[in-house]
Amino acid sequence: MKTIDCFIPYSDEAIARQNIAQFRSSSQVNQIFLLAHDATLPQIEGCSMLFIDTLESSATLRQMALVAKADFVAIYGKWEPVTIGYGAIDRVLSIADTMNAGMLYSDHYAMRDGEQTKAPVIAYQKGSVRNDFDFGSLRFVRTSHLKSWAEQYGENRWKAAALYELTLFVSRQTTPIYYINEYLYTEDETDLRKSGERQFDYVDPRNREVQEEMEQVCTEHLRQIDAYVSPADVTDIATGSSTFPVEASVIIPVKNRKKTIEDAIMSAMSQKTRFNYNIIIVDNHSTDGTTEIIARLANYDPRVIHIIPERNDLGIGGCWNMAVQDPRCGRFAIQLDSDDLYSRESTLQMIVDKFYEEHCVMVIGSYRMCDFNLRTLPPGIIDHKEWTADNGRNNALRINGLGAPRAFYTPLLRQIGVPNTSYGEDYALGLAFSRKYKIGRIFDVVYLCRRWEGNSDAALSPERVNQNNYYKDQLRTLEITARQQLNRFWQGSATQEDVDTFFEEQLKAWPEVGQRYRNLSVQTKSFAIGGKTFTIQHNPARIVSTGAKINKETISQRPCFLCDTNRPAVQYGIAMNHRFQMLINPFPILRRHFTIPLRQHAPQQILPYYGDMLDFAETLDRMFLFYNGPLCGASAPDHMHFQAGPKEQLPKTCLSKHFEIRAKTKDEMMTRFHHVYDSLPIVSSEIEPRMNVLTWKDDDEFVSIVIPRTKHRPDCYEAEGDAQMMISPGALDMAGLMIVPRAEDFNRITAEQAESIIKACGA
Repeated sequence: MKTIDCFIPYSDEAIARQNIAQFRSSSQVNQIFLLAHDATLPQIEGCSMLFIDTLESSATLRQMALVAKADFVAIYGKWEPVTIGYGAIDRVLSIADTMNAGMLYSDHYAMRDGEQTKAPVIAYQKGSVRNDFDFGSLRFVRTSHLKSWAEQYGENRWKAAALYELTLFVSRQTTPIYYINEYLYTEDETDLRKSGERQFDYVDPRNREVQEEMEQVCTEHLRQIDAYVSPADVTDIATGSSTFPVEASVIIPVKNRKKTIEDAIMSAMSQKTRFNYNIIIVDNHSTDGTTEIIARLANYDPRVIHIIPERNDLGIGGCWNMAVQDPRCGRFAIQLDSDDLYSRESTLQMIVDKFYEEHCVMVIGSYRMCDFNLRTLPPGIIDHKEWTADNGRNNALRINGLGAPRAFYTPLLRQIGVPNTSYGEDYALGLAFSRKYKIGRIFDVVYLCRRWEGNSDAALSPERVNQNNYYKDQLRTLEITARQQLNRFWQGSATQEDVDTFFEEQLKAWPEVGQRYRNLSVQTKSFAIGGKTFTIQHNPARIVSTGAKINKETISQRPCFLCDTNRPAVQYGIAMNHRFQMLINPFPILRRHFTIPLRQHAPQQILPYYGDMLDFAETLDRMFLFYNGPLCGASAPDHMHFQAGPKEQLPKTCLSKHFEIRAKTKDEMMTRFHHVYDSLPIVSSEIEPRMNVLTWKDDDEFVSIVIPRTKHRPDCYEAEGDAQMMISPGALDMAGLMIVPRAEDFNRITAEQAESIIKACGA
């Protein structure tokens, strides 16, 4: 027969005796321990006393672990009376035995002002990692888990987070946390506040020290389950590229907000910006006069776009999707709820500036809680300062909200999509965006959140609170799973066999590109130059790269085709290491042609990444790598990348000055490359010497060919009339495989011209 030791808070003798009698009603109770702050309290027969600091501290749980002898411990977390249901403890232990549970908790009753009401809770899941998860005040923990936790984590670290840490520890064991959907006890309910008053406890500055403890515990748990995202693993993208009708759109979903909608729209219309913006209002079939107000304002100001959906099944998230997918939506989509206001005329400008300052894809501001007349309500300013650049993306999984107003980079928001719900859709987006991308924060108050009798979350029933919490836990479950998958992806390193399989799968999934590879039987001709064979390839598809404009203005205005937010959905990648992924090149020169971009949108420069190039050369034993400097053939000089192709197509006819580096070890190659790099001149306005690099591994030896450059393109590229030849040399050209997109250039180029072009661009 299973036995149980019980731990009961003790501050009042009468209440303690009442609670002791409740637990002793079961014959399976082994020992009862009283948890007391006050050493002067009288001893109670048959019970042992433990003197504690807090109920949730590491020191308290360590004492429990030291004295517990039974199979399970019952931990009661209140100083008030509890009534144990008939046969409840026996029922718990029976279920624990059947389910092999590590921890159990149940529904219960609550006494509120002398009235007994039901207090249901919800099932625990992988995403139930918030520290305010409601287990009720009574939980049952397998003693072996308590002792194991004490051995691993039980030093006196936490004043408030130890019970939370124990729960997460148990969740990582093979024995489940089990929810008993039965009302097994009755407790006094001491927090009688409405749901809208309780929901911001975690951002109350008075709780900051506790929240910091909770954050550390949650972060360690995410590391343990491989769902932690490092601050270094942020995919940086170029948000300023591509063209939009306006720079920003204020998005207002609304239904039946006659009392507030005009204030919200006027707040948006009054913004002072250095850019054009519009206001997209999705009116979800209002029936109270809201529609007429919007129509009047839209007639007054052309920036107001009034959309009435044809569908009747849209939640707030669905309204957002409709606004964002509208072709009139701007580069950035910025939230304004229909009963809220911007707090200042500069809110939109501040948000857009933050996007550009930090290269982020989402910006979240701070707001002030106020009543309908803008008088401050507790807790006042909600700034979410628990968010930090280092750990906000992980701590977001512990808390129930990220702040407001929220603003998004429209292309990525269109790609991810908003859940068609009217609760939690904003939190789902915050989690999804923060998984890979940087979120910018504004800690100044830029928004007014008005609380009034019409608010949907001011006073929710326990059932509705549970429904909302279960949904957000489900979002966390999905997000944790996605992060675990992402971590496994980036921790992997593609082998040559992986790359071969990936290539074939991409050709099947991307028919247009597959056809280009099948049609790659390009026309070639060869010249003997200086006793070496130099090949000319006629490749019309490469006009995209050869003709690319790479001046700063053009680069800033076009979408970066190597950023994952701008790539076609069918073009997916495989991880080469935690920094780079491999993509199929959609405009091939080689029979198997790959691009290997950095995850971050960072400028093309080889020195920080030459070690990665050597790693790839070692891993991909049937391929060679090549690198085009920013003004040496790179069509994406704003985004660091290598390229790769089959060794049998490696050109080895360098007609200009070059350096050949060989070594057996990576460290020696790095040293020799640095010597060459340091010997080359750097133009004052550029970030590295002009060069092309080809790298591969021959048996047990690394090889790199470094080709210094003086010019990006030959004079004939910019010439007029018959003198013009559209040839823009990159690494392959400089090494002996010249790419010529235009037929007329291919037909008339001579050996002398080819040699002259290469030598003019070389050092």
